[in-house]
Amino acid sequence: MYILPDDVDNVDVPRSNHKLRKLRLKLLEILDFSRSTWNGELGTRSSSPAIFGESDVPRRNDDQSLLDMFNSIPSPEPAPEVVRDPYVREAIDNLLNSSVPGLGTLLYPCQQRSAALMLQREAQPEQVLDPRLVKVVDQEGRPWYYDAISGVALEGPRYYDRPRGGVLAEQMGCGKTLICLSIILATKHLPSETPELYQRAQPVVRDTVGSLADMAAACITANSLPWKSLFLGSSLEYSNCVQAIRRNPGNYRLAVPTERRPRRVVQQGSDLLAPKIFQSHASLVVVPPNLVRQWQQEIEKHTSGLSVLVFSPKPNGSPPLEKLLEYDIILVRSTRVEQFIQYEASSQIHFKRCFVDEGHKLGNSTVANKSDLLLAINRLQVTSRWVVTGTPSKGLYGVDETSDATAGSKIPGSKTRIDSRELEKGDLKRIGSIASHFLQMRPWANSHSEVGGSDKPADWAVYVAPSKHSSSLRMDCLRSTLNSMIIRHRLSDISNLLPTVEEKIVYLDPSYQDTMVLNLFSAYIIFNSVQSQRSDRDYFFHTHQKKALLELVSNLRQSSFFGGSFFSPAEILKAVDTATQFLAEGKVETSTADKALLNEAIQFSLIAATNNIKRCANLFREVPVYLENFPWAAGESWSLDFKDGATVLTDSPLVLELQKFLRPLVDSPVSLQLLLKSGRFGDRGRDEKQRAIEAQNPATPGTVMTTGNKELAGNTRLGQDNSSPSKRRSAILGTPSRMQDIPTLHEEAEIDIAAPLAKTQLVSTASAKLSYLIDQVVKHQEDEQMIIFFENENVAYYLASTLEMVSLPPS
Repeated sequence: MYILPDDVDNVDVPRSNHKLRKLRLKLLEILDFSRSTWNGELGTRSSSPAIFGESDVPRRNDDQSLLDMFNSIPSPEPAPEVVRDPYVREAIDNLLNSSVPGLGTLLYPCQQRSAALMLQREAQPEQVLDPRLVKVVDQEGRPWYYDAISGVALEGPRYYDRPRGGVLAEQMGCGKTLICLSIILATKHLPSETPELYQRAQPVVRDTVGSLADMAAACITANSLPWKSLFLGSSLEYSNCVQAIRRNPGNYRLAVPTERRPRRVVQQGSDLLAPKIFQSHASLVVVPPNLVRQWQQEIEKHTSGLSVLVFSPKPNGSPPLEKLLEYDIILVRSTRVEQFIQYEASSQIHFKRCFVDEGHKLGNSTVANKSDLLLAINRLQVTSRWVVTGTPSKGLYGVDETSDATAGSKIPGSKTRIDSRELEKGDLKRIGSIASHFLQMRPWANSHSEVGGSDKPADWAVYVAPSKHSSSLRMDCLRSTLNSMIIRHRLSDISNLLPTVEEKIVYLDPSYQDTMVLNLFSAYIIFNSVQSQRSDRDYFFHTHQKKALLELVSNLRQSSFFGGSFFSPAEILKAVDTATQFLAEGKVETSTADKALLNEAIQFSLIAATNNIKRCANLFREVPVYLENFPWAAGESWSLDFKDGATVLTDSPLVLELQKFLRPLVDSPVSLQLLLKSGRFGDRGRDEKQRAIEAQNPATPGTVMTTGNKELAGNTRLGQDNSSPSKRRSAILGTPSRMQDIPTLHEEAEIDIAAPLAKTQLVSTASAKLSYLIDQVVKHQEDEQMIIFFENENVAYYLASTLEMVSLPPS
C-alpha cells in the first residue's frame, strides 16, 4: 500500500471528506508495517512503522512512568547566541554572569541557567516538532511523519513555537522566587512588545504634523526600545525626552470583534474601535495570600531599584493607568485577581509576563469548569506565562534518577504498579490542563478557527492518556510536551548545591496532660466496645461506622499534639454514669475481663474529669502555658485557674493581650506601679478571661457541648474539639494588627524593660510537642531559617500564638 501524504497536492486532492479519513485510519490500524512482510518473508508483524534511525539509536523505555519522565527532563542549557534581540541577549549574559544591575545576591550556577533559559524562551521561542508526530521510515529508507491516533501522514515535519513561558519546577530550596526576581530585574528596562497579530503594517498617520521629538518618541515606543536605560539611567537629565515618550506610549488595538448579527441602524457617533492596549514594563505576580509577605521580604532582601505595587482594592479605585504603567512588579493575591481586572486601567495594560506562584492549582481546571483565577488571567494581555511550583502535580516531585525510589511502581503485576498508574491519570490530567488552558500551548490549545487541513485541534486525553494505541508513540508525545514546558534541574545536577538531608527522629516523653488525653480516648473506646458487645452499628469498628472511625483516628492524631480541649468534664461524667449503670443493671452478659476493663476506664475517667489543668484547657480551648516570676505576684487575675504562685497557669492569647496592654509602659516602673495600685491591671485580666470563656463556650460552663455527631453505645462521642474554626483560621500565623503590637527581639533590645517584666519567663507548656518545638525555634532562630509542617489548623494556631508570645512571630 502507498499513501499520499496530507501535505502534498492539497490544491488538487480534497481532504475534507471526514468519512474517507475515518476509513483510511481504519485501514492504517490493521496494516502490517514490518519490512519482512514487505519483502514477502515470514516474520514478526508490526502494527506501526519503524522509528527513523531506530537501528542506530537505542529504543527508549516505553513503560517509563510520568514521575520518571519528570525527573529525566534535561537540565537547563541556555544558548544566548540564538537570541536575535541584542538587549535580551545582554540580559541573558548578565543572568549567566550573575551581574544583573540591582541584584544584591549572587546567583548559584543552577539559578543562573534556569533564569537564562526562561528569558530565552520568552524572547526566542524555539520551534519544536508537533508532539503528535513521530519521525518514521518507509520501506525504502526515507523518512516521513506519522500520527497514529488520527492517521495523518506528512512528507515533511510540522513545527510549533514553544510557549513563551512554562513551568519553573525547581526543587524546594533552590530559590524559585529569586530566579523570578532576577528575570524581572534583568529585563526591567525592556517594555512589552506588540503581539505579531496586532503589529501595524503601515505607519500611523497623524491628524496634524507632530514635533520631531514626538515622532521620535512614538518610533521608540512602537518598536519597544529600552529607553529607560538611557534616559533614566544616566547622570544627565533628559526630562524633555522622557516627557515626549510618556506623551506617546506604545499601544495597539485589539481586533474588532465581529458582530454575530449586523445592526440594522448604525448609531451616530458609535465607537467601533476595539480597546486600546498599552505596553508596560510591569511583570504581574500572582501569589497565594499567605505568600505576599514572603515575596515582599525577598524583594527587600535581594533587590534594589524595583518599583512594586501590592494591589489592594480601594474605595476610590486602583492607581491610574499612567501610574500602573510605571511599576516593575504588580503583586496581586490570587484571591483578588478578579477584582484587579475589574479596574479599567488593568485591562488596558499589556504585561511582559505573569508569574503564578504555587500555580499547580491551575491544573484543576477543565474546558467546562475553569477556575476563577484562570478565567481572570485569560482576560489580561500577557506576553509570557509562568507557573512557579516545585510540584506541578501531586505525584510529581524530585527524585534522583539513579535511585530506586520509584522501583516499586515498575514491578509488573504488583499492586504498587496499579496504584501508581491510577495516580498518574490524575497527574496527566492536571499537566494537560496547565499546558492547554493556562500556557495555551499548541497543539493542545489549537482552535477550529485557526487551523485547517490535517492540523486539527489536539485532544490531550486522546494523545496522552492511556489508550489502545501504541504506548511508545504516546510516551514520545508526552515526553516532548514535558520537555517543552517544564524547566528544572535534575537532582543529580544540583546535589552539590543542596545541603545533605540529615533525618533525625526525636522521641518525646509525653507530658501528664498528653498521657491523660490519649488514655481518655482509650477509655471512650472501652466504653463503646464493652457496652456495644463489639457488634452492631453502635460499635466504632462496625463496617457501617467507617466515617466515625476515620474521625476518631483524625481526632486522636490531633490530640497527640495537644488534646486538652477534647472531652469536657460533663461529657466524661455522663459516659461514666452510663457505664456505671450498665454494670449495676447487669442486663447484658459481660465477661469478667470486660467488666475489669470497664471498671478501669471508669476509674481513670473520674481522675481526668476532676483534673484542674484539663478543666482549664477545655474551658478556654487553649494549650495551658506556665510562667515564672509573674509581675507583682498578680497572676491570679491572668491565670486560667484563678490562682497565683511561683508558677502561673495561663495561655498565649491572654499573655498576648497582657503584652499589648503593658506595651506603652514597658520601660516605666513608676507608671506600672500606679497601674497596679489602681486595680486596672487585675480588672483587665479578669475581663479578658471572661471574654475568652464566652467566645469559646457559648453554652453555660458545665453543660454538655453538642457537636452534631450522634452518640454511640455507652454515650460515647468521637472526642470532638469544639474550637471555633473561624477563630483558628483568622489567628493562624498571626494577624497584621497583632503582630504590629508585639515587639520583636530587635525592638526590645533598644528598650530598658522594667525589672518586674524582664524577669517573667515562659518555662513550659502542657504539650510535650509544643514545648519541644518552641525550645528548638528559640535555640536556632538567630542562625537558621526553619520550616514547620503541620497537619491541621489547630496545631498551626497553637504554635503561631505561642511564638508570637515569645516575640518570634512566624511568617
